Amino acid sequence: MKAVKSIGAFRALMVAGAVVLGLAVSTGQLTAATATVRTAAGVDGLAMIHQPATTETAIYEDSRPDVFARAGRAPDAFGFPAGSKRSGRHVHDGYQNSDYDEVSELDGTGRPLALTQLDADGRLVAAMRFDAQPAQLTRTVSDVAVKTAQRGLNAFGLQVGGQARATENEITGGWDVQWSRVEAGFKVRGDEVRVHVWHDGRIQSAARVEHQLSPAPGRTLGQTEARQAADRQMATWFSGKHSGYSVDGIDMQWVGPNAAFDAGKVNATPQPYRLAWVVNVKPSGDAADYVALITLFVDAADGSIIGGDVVE
Repeated sequence: MKAVKSIGAFRALMVAGAVVLGLAVSTGQLTAATATVRTAAGVDGLAMIHQPATTETAIYEDSRPDVFARAGRAPDAFGFPAGSKRSGRHVHDGYQNSDYDEVSELDGTGRPLALTQLDADGRLVAAMRFDAQPAQLTRTVSDVAVKTAQRGLNAFGLQVGGQARATENEITGGWDVQWSRVEAGFKVRGDEVRVHVWHDGRIQSAARVEHQLSPAPGRTLGQTEARQAADRQMATWFSGKHSGYSVDGIDMQWVGPNAAFDAGKVNATPQPYRLAWVVNVKPSGDAADYVALITLFVDAADGSIIGGDVVE
């Protein structure tokens, strides 16, 4: 397959970003990844990407009774198995620059039955059970799954708003019930509360993803101005090449600035989410051989490109 040099730089950055993200999800440990990338000049090289450390510290009920009491509500709220003893730890996630407390429900042999993760304010990060789901003898309908998820969240003390969406999980079975986060009338990209309900109507897991938001700008760019900013960026990549593009959607969302198109930001500390126009661009010509979709985050205040994504 022939190379498209005009998009080589951001393809290399996206490869690097994918490596870091994969390591963060799969290991949660201090890791240095080496990725072969192609620079804008078309020269292969090595890019060292260092993931910040993840550290763990044991916590105990006598010193952190608030954490253990809060986590102790999960078995009753979600119907999880309760252990005969519990263990706890505090985790600092260096990559996400976040901290959370985790309490595990253990049986008499020390085997984990369930765990609950809480943020610094005692709010739910995640909760899950580890026993096996039953044989599929019954089939809960979506409305029942939504009510079950809502009831469990309410019992734990987590309030959700807006319309729930229930999607049947074709891989694990059961239903994924999701509430997307909306602030000031705009969706927060990737933020949600999600509950997985087994096909017999029991909750298997619950999780909340929520990022800090920057203040909304006093004045926001119009859609036309955002489109022009995206056009200028695309012109720098495709000018003089056998490639074109078309805009495949544009809407305003809260987004997390990232290093998709700026190598200097690969190891930067995550920033609060900002209001931006999300512009989806579909390449054509030679570029379409490598990239199916480019997403640009156009800052709603000043029109700068603050990140995005690439689907190859």
